[in-house]
Amino acid sequence: MDSKRIDLKKSFVQVYDFGEIKLHAYQTSDVMADECFILENDSEVFLLEFPSFYEDMEEFKNYILGLNKKVIAKVFSNHPSGGNEFKDVKSYASRGTIKSMQEGEIFHIVEGFKTAFNGSFASEFHEITDILEESKVKIGGFDLEITYHDEDVEIVFPQINSVYTHMLGHECHSILPSKEAIDGFILQLEGYLEKGYELILTSHHTPENLEDVKTKIDYLKNVKQIANESNTKEEFIKNVKEKYSDYKCENYLEMTANSLFA
Repeated sequence: MDSKRIDLKKSFVQVYDFGEIKLHAYQTSDVMADECFILENDSEVFLLEFPSFYEDMEEFKNYILGLNKKVIAKVFSNHPSGGNEFKDVKSYASRGTIKSMQEGEIFHIVEGFKTAFNGSFASEFHEITDILEESKVKIGGFDLEITYHDEDVEIVFPQINSVYTHMLGHECHSILPSKEAIDGFILQLEGYLEKGYELILTSHHTPENLEDVKTKIDYLKNVKQIANESNTKEEFIKNVKEKYSDYKCENYLEMTANSLFA
């Protein structure tokens, strides 16, 4: 598939041309590297996740309007902020995501960010008009294959052989709440390899490929081994940092250590 980068005033977009469908990976360049996704066919535009900060909304909205096509859907899994934009467009989410917005992880994260970022975080949620429930969903000309989790979803887009999940980040530390969670993450990524996805789309990284998935699997296996060989969380953090000295998101590593050595 062909791709090109479009630099905007603050953000940038990587456009992947799959023929009948184009994927626009919109990197906000905010402090959390939030990524949003726009799927475009010959007459429609489909939106997946939104920016997290008010300062990004106008540029994001103007880019979408510049495509000069009808916006038919907004789909949310983990980032339903920015509810003041595209209010007339149908909004889709699972019951798990809706519950998370009301009282779960999404709710608590947003409440914390409202204070932490001094009002610059776009805390208004989109009004969900349509509930995602089926494993296979068609919205306009776009096909979705959905796996439902307690508080979010994983979405395969078979027309572009790509999958959306919340986080991967092959050169970043991960939030790993338990050794069982590490094993589950490995199984999930091994499934990506088996299915041969073209791109892995996540909310906090530019699109990644299967080589990046292999890198992440190696990281997860090594982190689990280091955890087994470490006696304290301080020793664990030190040993992981020594092996992955150039990895980003050290706060995630600290969260992992607090969980594994609680």
